[in-house]
Amino acid sequence: MNFIPSRYNYFVPYGENVIIFNGISERFFIVNGERACYYKLILDDPMQYAADFERFMYKMLEEGFVHEHSVDEKVLIDDKYNALSGNHQYYLMILPTYQCNVRCWYCVQDHRDLWMSEDTFSKIKTRITKKLDDPEITSFHLSWFGGEPLLAYSEIVKFTKYARIEAEKRGKAFSCAITSNGILLNSERIEALREAGVNSYQITIDGTRDMHDKIKQIANRSAFDVSMRNINELARHTQCVLRFNYTHENLKPNEIISNINERISFESRKNITFMMFKVWQEGESKIDPNAVDSLFQQGRDIGLRSLLPRCGMCYADFNHFDCIFPDGSCEKCDNESPLAAKGRLTEDGNIEWSTNVTALHTPVYKTSETECETCKYLPMCWGPCEAKRESMLREVGRIHCYRKDKDEYMFGMIRNIVKNETK
Repeated sequence: MNFIPSRYNYFVPYGENVIIFNGISERFFIVNGERACYYKLILDDPMQYAADFERFMYKMLEEGFVHEHSVDEKVLIDDKYNALSGNHQYYLMILPTYQCNVRCWYCVQDHRDLWMSEDTFSKIKTRITKKLDDPEITSFHLSWFGGEPLLAYSEIVKFTKYARIEAEKRGKAFSCAITSNGILLNSERIEALREAGVNSYQITIDGTRDMHDKIKQIANRSAFDVSMRNINELARHTQCVLRFNYTHENLKPNEIISNINERISFESRKNITFMMFKVWQEGESKIDPNAVDSLFQQGRDIGLRSLLPRCGMCYADFNHFDCIFPDGSCEKCDNESPLAAKGRLTEDGNIEWSTNVTALHTPVYKTSETECETCKYLPMCWGPCEAKRESMLREVGRIHCYRKDKDEYMFGMIRNIVKNETK
């Protein structure tokens, strides 16, 4: 057999070891750092070593580090892209209000007094019917975002129940998630939302109890205690992402884990994924990576499913993704302002776009005005997000990499993948 190397093999320093990682298959193995150069020789020129290391070579073939000579990796990248972009899944994000009951300093949104009308909800129902009647669509994922979506609690319960029933009528899988600060929940609401069809939450904390309560302030109570009580309650039966937004000031692993450990039962922890994200305004150089690693490991030690962020495709690039703002305007990115939204929901359940949205969602590596096609990290990164691509095309006429040191960034993401998958 004629073996050829994959173009997407990476050798990533990992303490005294090296991670050998393939970007298409995302398979990896870890070797002693002093021996990594020998593995690189073999994988860079597999035919020269195939006879001497036949069993190893077939293992590398199975895991995507080498290919048969006839294999075109562009086809494999297309297959991966199509799988990730969800050809058979409809994703709908609804922002029922742009208002919020707290004011987090790092939030990108301008919390104006926008609320979704019955007329807009009616148009969304028509949109859902059109999408679910498409025989290519096999599943429907509804997500509620804001502002603080639970300010529109009654509307969420009614509409989620409607959406679930419509999906079930057509034999389509249904799921529903809410992104919330967790303050407006209580036992009665948690149960009503679960019965309506909500099966996932994402709730944010901002450090220790004291730090959290300085950012999310509510009258006469600790916002941290309220949110934690509600997380503990809902996670008995429902999946929950506990998202920690960190800066160099609030990254205090021992105290944070102690605060969580005191408030979340062992029964609930099995349904909680603990994720750590750097606040976007914070410079990477200010962050102590050892503190992040410590928080990650301590979360696992108390029974949470700790996960570190990784690169990948943004949900705004999914083939069937709609983001609908309270005023009925539409976008492919929820970080955009309703005032600048490029789409508008119509009575017949369509979206009228003021720009060529299809062009913006052409796979970036198939766009002539980009350097992504030749980038070795393409099958992991997929290029800049939709909003950045639009800005680049408008301002400079081409899509370019915006990472100052993409090797350092991508190596960090690969290390995170390995940590997430290693027990």
